Amino acid sequence: MNPRPQYQLYNIGFKGSMDELQAAAFLDEVNKAYDKADRERSEYEKMLALSAKGSKHISELFANRLKKPQVTEKYQKLFLRRQPYYFFYIKNSDGAFLSVSESIEDMLGFTKELFLKKCSALFTDGSYCDLESRLLINRHGYNIPYEIMLKDRNGAVRHLEVMEIPIFDKDENLIQIEGIVRDITEHNNTKHKISNMLYYDALTGISNRLHLEVQMEKLLLENYHKKNRFAVVFIDLDYFKHINDTLGHDIGDELLQKVANSIGKVLNPSDIFARIGGDEFVIIYKNIDSENLTEKIDKVMGVICNPWKIKGYELSISASIGVACYPDDGKSMVDLMKNADIAMYKSKSSGRNNYTFFEESFNQYVHTEMSLIQDMSEGLDKGEFFFHYQPKVLLSTDEVIAAEALIRWQHPKLGLIYPEKFIDLAENTGLILKLGRWVIEEACRTIAWFNRLNIKKKLKLSINISIRQFQHEDMYGVIKAALQKYHVEGSQLSIEITENIMMKNKNEMVKKLNAIKSLNVGISLDDFGTGYSTLSYLDKLSVDELKIDKAFVDAIPKNGDQNILLDTIIAMAKTLNMKVVAEGVEHEYQRKYLAEKLCDIYQEYLFSKPISKEEYADYVKKNEE
Repeated sequence: MNPRPQYQLYNIGFKGSMDELQAAAFLDEVNKAYDKADRERSEYEKMLALSAKGSKHISELFANRLKKPQVTEKYQKLFLRRQPYYFFYIKNSDGAFLSVSESIEDMLGFTKELFLKKCSALFTDGSYCDLESRLLINRHGYNIPYEIMLKDRNGAVRHLEVMEIPIFDKDENLIQIEGIVRDITEHNNTKHKISNMLYYDALTGISNRLHLEVQMEKLLLENYHKKNRFAVVFIDLDYFKHINDTLGHDIGDELLQKVANSIGKVLNPSDIFARIGGDEFVIIYKNIDSENLTEKIDKVMGVICNPWKIKGYELSISASIGVACYPDDGKSMVDLMKNADIAMYKSKSSGRNNYTFFEESFNQYVHTEMSLIQDMSEGLDKGEFFFHYQPKVLLSTDEVIAAEALIRWQHPKLGLIYPEKFIDLAENTGLILKLGRWVIEEACRTIAWFNRLNIKKKLKLSINISIRQFQHEDMYGVIKAALQKYHVEGSQLSIEITENIMMKNKNEMVKKLNAIKSLNVGISLDDFGTGYSTLSYLDKLSVDELKIDKAFVDAIPKNGDQNILLDTIIAMAKTLNMKVVAEGVEHEYQRKYLAEKLCDIYQEYLFSKPISKEEYADYVKKNEE
């Protein structure tokens, strides 16, 4: 590997990430470019050395040109001979071309005469735009190359690097100028290719984090004295992770591409737009006022909230957006990005699908969230988490037959915390795996405790398993180990999964469920009808229960009219020999309707609120007396 690429990447502050294929392709391009540059530079230096030596010789000969004209002519022929990859020229002290080497035809397709007629003015403009400083520097042994672009005989654009060497007589009067020209088109194309790999997101084609940082630093420098306001808009797509986990990365990737493309269409050319990772994007609006900015953000939100049709699915997403403005909310890239991110999280915690402008008070909110993440891991080790138990009741007899374990957190400083405050944090930080293992272990520990009470009716307990845990854990191994550790029968435990689990690696998920079922553990399909599942897979699953989401129960008419969708779900479950559990039953008319439709089980506040394990045990004991 050429020794310089790694240093150069470090030197420009590259902090992006590439997968193995991207990294291999990138390094291959870099190595090719550096190796080619080394070869060309070596050849170029030889040419410069030859030219410098020749220049000195020409200067000496020039003074005696009338005495020995044949010597000067001989040298000029040598200098202007055909050379591969380069051509040479000589200009007089006024900048007019005297001659050009035959290599011009090899490189650009022009004859010498046609080149002098069509292109020589380009070289004059380039070399004389700052002639005084150029000559001053060259007198002290330095050469400043410049680049020009022109079209060759076939109309193709060529990039040329020009190095000019002034020739002086003994009195330091300019005699003539020698030029060496090389074609750097391929070099520039390679450089552009590498720049794209460094600065642009491979999936969406828009700027990546590194390019965003470079452009922001430039913008900050430009506005240091002007104090023009610009806005950093941090966008996080709501529910994207859920779509990615359930439907697969191919659909997730296509969704990101379409979203990025659609947002790009409502931006101005001067706006900066980048994907900085996962489902996070940043837009920078320049020279803004508050009213104009809100209109722009509303337009972006409208684009994102449109339905997205991808591979047969119609997907709905929204965005949580945070805004930080220069210079009010920060004068550095780090502060502006951090504060826009904080404002975005405030939007997310406020119900998603909205945008929030940064306020200094938000820093306390972030501190609280970060503290919760840290406290959660410690709380699991210290025994701060526990269950409340929601009784599951037979509709036909009002008999309690099982319970659902609902996790709670007794925080030492903040008091009782419900799952909606910490489950998303656990999902986003990976703590959900540790939390999920605790849930399985605690469920088996509770069942064992209940068994020791010698109550005739054994406790049947259901627990919720997250999609991420189910997909990434050896669920069979974890559950089996917990059952054996506490000497609990598999039939006393039931896991509740959502139908969205089945939307990724369906066959693999079916195998996992069947393996768990071999432990006699019950399987309950939760929130049925709210996800992306298809009915075709229901008969392939070893599902014991179908849980009807509260939204369907809420839709039961008070006047006794039919709820066709709910009736259909119950009838279908019966056909597949599944028990039907209705969640969120809070009114008597709902209970009666479900009983008439032969729903098996109900739960929620109409019968009982969630209670402690001691209260649950006491209730079961009283029913046996």
